[in-house]
Amino acid sequence: MNKVNHGFIAVHVGAGQHSDSTKDKYQKLCRNACKIGIQNIKSGGSALDAVVDATIVLEDSPLTNAGYGSNLTINGTVECDASVMDGTNLQFGAVGAVSGIKNPVFLAKRLCEQQSKKIGYGRIPPSFLVGHGAHTWAQEMGIQILSPDQLISKKAEKIYKYYKRQVENSENEVHKYAKRRMDTVGAICVDKNGNIASACSSGGIILKYPGRVGQAGVWGCGTWACKDKYSVGTSTSGCGEHLIRTTLARSIAEAIVNTSCPTTSLHQAMKINFIESRFLNEIEKKLGGVIAIRYSPQEKLGDFLWSYSTNSMIIGYMNSNERTSISHMSVLPSIEVGKKAVVEGVCFRM
Repeated sequence: MNKVNHGFIAVHVGAGQHSDSTKDKYQKLCRNACKIGIQNIKSGGSALDAVVDATIVLEDSPLTNAGYGSNLTINGTVECDASVMDGTNLQFGAVGAVSGIKNPVFLAKRLCEQQSKKIGYGRIPPSFLVGHGAHTWAQEMGIQILSPDQLISKKAEKIYKYYKRQVENSENEVHKYAKRRMDTVGAICVDKNGNIASACSSGGIILKYPGRVGQAGVWGCGTWACKDKYSVGTSTSGCGEHLIRTTLARSIAEAIVNTSCPTTSLHQAMKINFIESRFLNEIEKKLGGVIAIRYSPQEKLGDFLWSYSTNSMIIGYMNSNERTSISHMSVLPSIEVGKKAVVEGVCFRM
């Protein structure tokens, strides 16, 4: 029988633009995802199990741009990206531009788990699969395959039809809207022993080109997790191209891992490595966000932080020592969007 474990989990439903009318629904969704993740940990599951289960809750909701309800490509199809990283063994698994998979994050988890298995004749297990290859591998692993239409929500279809008409008349209208609907989802979990894992899942930017892969599927860009003296995990959101150019997930993790004040270090990293990054010089507004956990197994003390340069970001978190989960929506003044990143956070003890 598995022993009861304890842990802390954090989730996000994206750095983008969330309306006041849907705020309560998003926050409730975050709280539910946290509860599922903590239940997994307390039942003896691993940090990796917890982040995947929590992210599946987010993928299954039509509210989010991940899994069911994802943005549609210019051709009207769903293509998802997802990744997970297990900080305990540093293994990684990801999928990109994959169709017909209800929960891309689960497929990424299976790829991650396969890294430690031998497949014979000196062959190396894949860690990142895209498109048709990812679809075929999922079938071989016995993962349920859906028809293309089963992942299209009514909301996503309505948005697609409207902006598909707009693109024929004005590219500017589409670009304006695309800045709103790129809210990737993700989760980070750390247990009392410092075992940590992170996950990230996204349907990508609306009307994206088929085959486009965003940061959610790219190593060091969507997720990062590492266990050492401190356990550190990150999960990002925002414009995938901006996050890929700055390898934001890894950059943030490395900035806060060995520092006396992770809050200050996160703020500096977002400013120097993202807002002022030389890789984004030609971009007027840098749109991104991140959630991060740094935890000391020796002190049983940790920091949960989030930072964003978009209109808003919605996060949730829960400590297994607490009976309820908490969710919060942060808002940035429109004049500062893309030009400034703010940092917020809480401390926790296990």
